Amino acid sequence: MTGTTSPEDATALATARNLASRWDAQQTGYIRHRAERFDTIARVVAAICADSPTPRILDLAGGTGSLAEHVLAAVPNGRAVVADKDPALLAIATDLAAADPRISVAEIDLARADWTTHPSIADTPFDAVISSTALHWLQPAELVEVYRVLPDLLRPGGIVLNGDHLSYSGHHEPTLAGIARADDEQMQRETFSGDTDTWDEWWEAVATSRRYADALRRRDEVWGSSLHEAPPKVTLGFHLETLRSAGFAETGTVWQYLDDYVLYGVTAP
Repeated sequence: MTGTTSPEDATALATARNLASRWDAQQTGYIRHRAERFDTIARVVAAICADSPTPRILDLAGGTGSLAEHVLAAVPNGRAVVADKDPALLAIATDLAAADPRISVAEIDLARADWTTHPSIADTPFDAVISSTALHWLQPAELVEVYRVLPDLLRPGGIVLNGDHLSYSGHHEPTLAGIARADDEQMQRETFSGDTDTWDEWWEAVATSRRYADALRRRDEVWGSSLHEAPPKVTLGFHLETLRSAGFAETGTVWQYLDDYVLYGVTAP
């Protein structure tokens, strides 16, 4: 950045960084190997972008921008757009982006057909589209539509990487479903027995900041009742077949721990 940072801006940045740090700690309580997932995504993006002078990266449903920031550490010449529907998460991401000119934010709703027309997204093709622990909030039909338009947003040989929790079937895979469930419960007991925020506690912390009061009010309006209604779960196979049907030339997984995956799709060169 250039110029002098005002005391108000410095306070906003400190508040955002504190909440983002607490967000990362809270999320790790629900995802045992979150750091490994992020590292894997970052390494693959760095390899894909090795020959790009100024790589463009789109973080879908990117929240506070944690994943985008992690990837940019591995791709320092890159530029990232953090796109999300949630006004409160985006408000924090915006304050954080003020300290890093490589990051911009875009308020979009992936359930709307026109989300790809946002100026930050429609500009030029992306080298990589990334996401983590987010797209499971979409209804299955909405996820299909998102995957369907991604090839048009990527350059030839570009990649989409989606890290998410894709539960084992309790009917077809009861043994591993039980092991994964017990592992999740153990991780949460270990994490939340100390000072780490739970999901609800983290949102209570956001509510204590006057800076994000308007964003929180908008959050209730934007999400409505869907904020508390989990969509139907879909399988890894559903994701991979949908990517193939969307036209990705290569699909598969690059990382797995029990029922946590990073799946990918590569566009034709």
